Amino acid sequence: MDERVNILVKAWRKTVEEGVNPKHLLYVFLGFSIIVLTIYITAKVKDYLHEKHRKKLFIDSAKALGLTEKEAEILWEYAQEVERDPFLVLEFKAPFEKVVQKYIEENPNFDEHLIKDMRRKLGFDEVPEGLPLISTKDIELFQTGNLIAGKGKILPVALYDKDEKYMYWYLIDQKPPFPFKPGDKVKIRFLRTEDGMYTFEGIVEDILEEDGKYIVKIPHTFNLERIQRRKEIRVKISKPVEVKYKTKDGQEHHIYTKLWDISTQGAKFCIRKKEAKKENLKIGMELVLSFELEGEKIATEAILKNITEENDNECYGVQFQNIDKKASNIILKFIQKEQHRMLRKVHRRE
Repeated sequence: MDERVNILVKAWRKTVEEGVNPKHLLYVFLGFSIIVLTIYITAKVKDYLHEKHRKKLFIDSAKALGLTEKEAEILWEYAQEVERDPFLVLEFKAPFEKVVQKYIEENPNFDEHLIKDMRRKLGFDEVPEGLPLISTKDIELFQTGNLIAGKGKILPVALYDKDEKYMYWYLIDQKPPFPFKPGDKVKIRFLRTEDGMYTFEGIVEDILEEDGKYIVKIPHTFNLERIQRRKEIRVKISKPVEVKYKTKDGQEHHIYTKLWDISTQGAKFCIRKKEAKKENLKIGMELVLSFELEGEKIATEAILKNITEENDNECYGVQFQNIDKKASNIILKFIQKEQHRMLRKVHRRE
């Protein structure tokens, strides 16, 4: 290609040196035009073939994850529109939801079942505890919270239903008149257990009545404000643990159970309610926890900080005391690995 350009440049110089000949000038111009057009077409063909190959790889990858060709085509098309890497759409929930939102916006008669099917196949239909929500679509049904309207008027609400475009918040035991109307902006605030406090704003689309219940219809949003509930990240765990403590008469007692969650600052273990009555653990008691993590044995002192009931179990939250740096680093390493694993579970089908 470069040699042809050189030949044309020489021809141009010769034309100039010998005097301008219209015929020679036309030949040079045509030559340049052909080369430029050839370069342009070659580049476009390469781009086309590359994109065609890339799309085939994407479709094959999507099918391997259980998607149909139609579903894969939709994700490919709208990933281009929102300028997202389509392969990341298969892996990560956030870009997937952005692409789906674009599909919804451009298709008034969109197939809601198809979207739910894609979300389920890719493992994006739920967010594990402790991981932040991507959008209001991730809020679980029956989540309770408060609707804030007008001049700070607070009304208790619960998420009654949702679809791909709207949320439906039930106004708990509320009757009209309400301190807002369709078209007004309201806030909803709710606490997600083991995660944080969320707040978002929305415009009231409608107020519906159903069997004497009043329901507020609000569009979904990605704009969620989150205040993390815990300073220390706590992850679920199921590891055998030995809990030692001294009874009132000074006798050493042992409980063999499992850890339910852990952070670098503390942990939770549970035992059956019947056994709990025999153990009679009290807040403030000094304990010693021994367990294995990342192939290492850990033994640490702890203080019993809280007691809660969960189904048929009584659960004990403890705060580590005088934990050594090595043990703390082992726990931190485990938490980081678990976070990564949970993210993968959210972002792609395992």
